[in-house]
Amino acid sequence: MNRFEYKQFNEVYYEDVCENGLKVIVWHKPLFKSTSCLFGTPFGAYDLQQITDDNEVFKYYSGIAHFLEHKLFESQEGDILSEFSELGANVNAFTSYQETVYYFSTSDEDVETPLNLLLDFVQNLSITEESVEKEKGIITQELLMYLQNPDSRLYFESFKSMYHNNPLKEDIGGSPESVSKITKDDLEECYNLNYHPGNMMIIVVTPKDPNVIMDIIKENQSKKTFPKYKNVIRQIMKEPLEVVTNEKIIEMDVSETKCSFSIKLPVLDTSDEERVKRDWAINLSLQSYFSSLNSDYQKWIDEKKITSYFSFDSDIGKDHSYIIFTDNNDPDTLKEFVLTQFNNFKKTYMSEKDLKMLKNKTLGYLLRLYNNLENISVSYFRDAMNGVSTFQSLNIVQNLDVDYCNKVIKDLDISNNTLTIIKSNSN
Repeated sequence: MNRFEYKQFNEVYYEDVCENGLKVIVWHKPLFKSTSCLFGTPFGAYDLQQITDDNEVFKYYSGIAHFLEHKLFESQEGDILSEFSELGANVNAFTSYQETVYYFSTSDEDVETPLNLLLDFVQNLSITEESVEKEKGIITQELLMYLQNPDSRLYFESFKSMYHNNPLKEDIGGSPESVSKITKDDLEECYNLNYHPGNMMIIVVTPKDPNVIMDIIKENQSKKTFPKYKNVIRQIMKEPLEVVTNEKIIEMDVSETKCSFSIKLPVLDTSDEERVKRDWAINLSLQSYFSSLNSDYQKWIDEKKITSYFSFDSDIGKDHSYIIFTDNNDPDTLKEFVLTQFNNFKKTYMSEKDLKMLKNKTLGYLLRLYNNLENISVSYFRDAMNGVSTFQSLNIVQNLDVDYCNKVIKDLDISNNTLTIIKSNSN
């Protein structure tokens, strides 16, 4: 068992690997009274095509990762949610584009029982043709509900306006059409490939003795047999740099117009650490200019160039890269505002003072995560999927300098952009 310590913030965690390949992380919080556990696989909505070490190619319908999450909570022995509840534990799960995770938290002294329950139900897919068909209706209703939410719809349509082939253009849950095509055999094949212990990680954040937690997990895994692990690699189709369309209008039952102005950036061919560094540089730079830190921000609102709903999001990932601005404003006004101010920003740059303040604010936020058990486990898992450690992320933010941030902004090509509009369908 390897021990890792971040002395500056007095944080310690331990790593080990079971004989079947399951990676185990125990984050020791001796002053806490509760325990949180996350069991995750790097399989998400992005994984529509995969290839193994022996060159087997697997293709799936969109929404299958989310479908599997639903089905794993089904047990022929009883209600999984009720079983956790009877143990004084809260259990939940989520699927994103990058991963699927299952987690529980408990303040009960007994950690061993819910920990074994989590391992056992996630490592046992038991489904029938009938249950799969029934679930399709439930998931379809869920998807239709999200499509009726204008904010969710705006983001979904923004990705569809940007991406030709990237799975971001598909909803995490898929579409009613894709979900209807998923079969029991598809789910079982996908599960066996992506839920093998060699592809998964369990993270326990606890005040309990790390050795005891490790022993519980290893004993649980030693009683189970799994087929030979096939290392699986996500395959993303080549994506043109150009957007799909420069403008898209969707009519919905809304009282006011909502719009997004999205900038599609090229995917970086660089190291994980450099990519994460650039992600932080863009994020902090945008905060410095397109927020109330800018002395012109209130003037922009007064002049109706933006509204109080104005916001932005950026993500520089392994397989995608974008910046999205949203507002409840006139779409052409938003587009002109972003283009004009982005060009102004490239001439004025971020100040040392603003960067220092934003770094301190960000570090404070990241450190506060260490006071929340679930946040620790989710952050660790996502950092690992991103190719860096949690402590590396802290160091990257701490070591950012203003010259690097300004160069990143100066070099951004914002010419590949699209305007997505949701407007009232009333005449």
